[in-house]
Amino acid sequence: MKIAIAGKGGSGKTTLTATLARLFARRGRQVLAVDADSNPNLAASLGLSAAATPSPVPRDLLVDRTTDDGKRITVLSMPAAEVAARYGAIAPDGVRLLVMGKVAHAGAG
Repeated sequence: MKIAIAGKGGSGKTTLTATLARLFARRGRQVLAVDADSNPNLAASLGLSAAATPSPVPRDLLVDRTTDDGKRITVLSMPAAEVAARYGAIAPDGVRLLVMGKVAHAGAG
């Protein structure tokens, strides 16, 4: 099962995500929580300390490829399970967390 949560800022997305992730994990489900927010706070909501929060997944894991029919696609340079194992952290209740990246700095204008 895959669940994606989106919405306006301040609507409770992170809180809802952390709650659902921990509840599913407590019930024996294997949970991979992905924080793709430009201001990632899911680690704290899952109960991880700042020191235990994983670094964002490196952008160079994404590579551009051209398919046989000429389409350009972006794919991972390693299997997704390996990305999760290498760059994820285990949070309370056994939730594995991946942080996808954050804004390095604001753009002009």
